[in-house]
Amino acid sequence: MSKGYIESHTHAGMIPYAGFQAMADKGINKAMSCAIVLAARHAESYFDHFRMIEGFYRKLAASFGIELFSAVGVHPAGIPDDWPRVIESLPDFISSDTVVAIGEVGMNQNSTLEKDVLRAQLEVAKSCNVPAIIHTPKENRPAVVDEMLNIAGRVGVDPTLLVIDHAHLDIIGQINDFGAVPGLTMRVQNLTADVLVEHLDLFARGMMNSDYSNIMPNDPAGFVDAVEYMQARQVDENIINALARDNAARLYHI
Repeated sequence: MSKGYIESHTHAGMIPYAGFQAMADKGINKAMSCAIVLAARHAESYFDHFRMIEGFYRKLAASFGIELFSAVGVHPAGIPDDWPRVIESLPDFISSDTVVAIGEVGMNQNSTLEKDVLRAQLEVAKSCNVPAIIHTPKENRPAVVDEMLNIAGRVGVDPTLLVIDHAHLDIIGQINDFGAVPGLTMRVQNLTADVLVEHLDLFARGMMNSDYSNIMPNDPAGFVDAVEYMQARQVDENIINALARDNAARLYHI
């Protein structure tokens, strides 16, 4: 396949200089940076983060030939005390041409606070008619995903605009039954290329990503290794194109 891959879920503020170079070298020319402010205490932390990604990091990525887009939202790993102020600001940030989604949002603990924050952000996504990128936790995943999908259903979010990330065999049935888009985080801790290929029919509607962060061992262009794995096993080129580029391009209009 021709390159021009889309990294559909990363965190630009955590990517080192060499990481952007690695992304470009492996054929990634567009990327989606999701919001995350670990242990945030104040809404201003998110406002500064949104501006930093859309400004400084977008220019840095462009110096490597990568067009950087972003999503805005309150990550469950950092919900500030004054989180409603962030929610109120989201439509203004979304009005930018380079901010194309709400995310990364979701739940880790299935707490009342997390449910309230998620619901409020899905309501913004619905009113602004933009995709929402949903984080899934490491533990108790089917139950938490079920609750998040119930919230999305009550809000009335268009399922085709809902990305359920870090999909694996334990939750892919729930994602597909709801009609949401599977986010396929390709790394040892999440979905591996051999599992993807073995169950390609389950994951074919998805979007591959590396979900790079500097808090665990991973590769800012890691999903391209999965592309090469599929190519070596002669997976249909149209399927590879969809997973590595086309599904994300269509969803985010990028």
